[in-house]
Amino acid sequence: MSKRKEALISVLNGDNPEMAALAAAALENLHVREKLDVLAKTIESGEMLEKIGVIYALANLKGQDVNTLLAKALKDPSDVVRAAAVRVLGSMKDNRTFSPLVEALKDENAVVLRCVIDALGGFTDVRLLGPLMRMLKNEDAGVVEKAIKAIGNIGDKRAEEALLHFAVKGNNRMKFLAIRALGEMDI
Repeated sequence: MSKRKEALISVLNGDNPEMAALAAAALENLHVREKLDVLAKTIESGEMLEKIGVIYALANLKGQDVNTLLAKALKDPSDVVRAAAVRVLGSMKDNRTFSPLVEALKDENAVVLRCVIDALGGFTDVRLLGPLMRMLKNEDAGVVEKAIKAIGNIGDKRAEEALLHFAVKGNNRMKFLAIRALGEMDI
């Protein structure tokens, strides 16, 4: 038994209920990590609900193996599975998830794209400006709105013309987001 497991089990058997609950959750995460190879097979060939369960089971874990497994789920035929993988990758706030998330901006499903833009909204990397500007041409108003918000978070002046356009010609939500972004943007 690993030292980590032994330490957690000793806390689990202690007399502090809060610490025991925390140790139980940590042990559950260790158990999930030990089963990564089985979970990878489920993501490759399992049923949709099984895949989603695996994706959310990975949400509390860190590391490149987990990121790689979730990145594979971004290629799943099911848009629901892809959206779940995006949500979990985005929640990790890990710079190693940046490239797979940017790649997911090529998805054709509007719901997945909305999730991807939300996930990337936590990054202020100027390399996102180009891919996010392309999202402003999407047919789905929700995708465009989320892209305007994410572009505003970056605050790069190069987006000024596009934001001016949406501040005048967008729907009310687009106008609101573009006007806010124009006020916050770099001069």
